Amino acid sequence: MEIIIGRQGTQKTKITDPTVSRQHCKVTVNPDGTYTVENLSQHGTKIDGRDILKATAQSGSRIQLGSSYSAVLADLIGATPQQRCTASDRRISTSETSTPSSQSSQKEIKTFNIAHLKRVWEDFNQTNIEKSNEQRKINLIRTGMGIFTMCAMPLIYFCGPVGYAMTAIGILGNIYSFTGMKNAETAEDRQRRQDEFDDAWVCPNPACGRSLLAKNYKMLLRNHKSCPYCKCKYVEK
Repeated sequence: MEIIIGRQGTQKTKITDPTVSRQHCKVTVNPDGTYTVENLSQHGTKIDGRDILKATAQSGSRIQLGSSYSAVLADLIGATPQQRCTASDRRISTSETSTPSSQSSQKEIKTFNIAHLKRVWEDFNQTNIEKSNEQRKINLIRTGMGIFTMCAMPLIYFCGPVGYAMTAIGILGNIYSFTGMKNAETAEDRQRRQDEFDDAWVCPNPACGRSLLAKNYKMLLRNHKSCPYCKCKYVEK
C-alpha cells in the first residue's frame, strides 16, 4: 500500500502548512511492518532529523516535511496497532537509492534535455524580483509620504496655503501607497505561483517526474548532472 503525504496527499491527518508541498513524499507499507519513505519535494524530507531521499522507517519515527511541519509517522498516516507492534523493534536505515539489480544495471541510461527548465526558473525568479521591487517601492512611498505629511502640517500655521498644499500632496501619496498595498500580491497568490513552479520544476523523464533537488538552474547545472531517482542524465542543448 502506498500513501502520498502532502497538502493534497492521501494521509489520514490533514496538512495545511504552506511549506509542505502538495505531494511531498511517498510512504510504502512493507510486508514486515516497516515503512519506506521517499522524498518527492525540493523542500526536503527528514526522518528523525536526517535528510533522506529514500529511507526505511519505523511507525514511531518522526518525519519532518519542509522547514516546519513535523509529526510521528504512524499518527500521520493512521497506522494500525498491528503495524505499530510489528515495526516497533525495527532499526531505521537510510539509503539515497536502492541498490540496482544486475538486470537494471544493464539497462541503457536515458538522456534528457533540461533547457526548458532554464525558462521555468527565469520566469519564476524574474517574477519574484519584480514583486519584491514593487513592494519596496510601495514601502518607500508610504514611509516618505508619512514623514512629508508630518513635516507639512506645522507649515499650515506659518505659511498658510503652502502648508495646505504640502499636506494635500502627502495625503495623496498615502492614498497611492494604500492602493498599491491593496493590489499587492497576496499570500495565496504567492503560494499559487510557488505551486506552479514546483509542478514544473521536476525531472524531465516522463517515467520519473519527481521534484528536482536543486533550488535554481545554476545549481542544477553545477551539482546535478543526473536524476538521483531514475538516474537519467541531464544535458543542456
